[in-house]
Amino acid sequence: MLILVAIICLRFSAIEWAEEDLGTRLYHSFKLILWCILFGLFLAIMKIIFSSSNPPHLKLPASANFAWGLKRGITMGGFLILLVGIVHLDNFMGVFQPFIDKLLGNLLGLF
Repeated sequence: MLILVAIICLRFSAIEWAEEDLGTRLYHSFKLILWCILFGLFLAIMKIIFSSSNPPHLKLPASANFAWGLKRGITMGGFLILLVGIVHLDNFMGVFQPFIDKLLGNLLGLF
């Protein structure tokens, strides 16, 4: 999953900063990946803090809570970058972009 998030961040930075040099694009994609990891750390710490109120026989070890939060946080951060890329950037999904644009138009038409 981490590789997929890294690919999404690289694609986003390659399109968003297309006029910049390679070093700048890699720097921004690395920064996006780090923000996803920081979001995962925040979610992991929140999971550990809020799981302390569970009864002892239902409580998971802190390492399991930390791993769960880190995994979910990185996944959610990558998904948010994917959504921003689909909505904000032209041709972010390549050949699938027309289908996604039509789907988003139908979803927005419902509201």
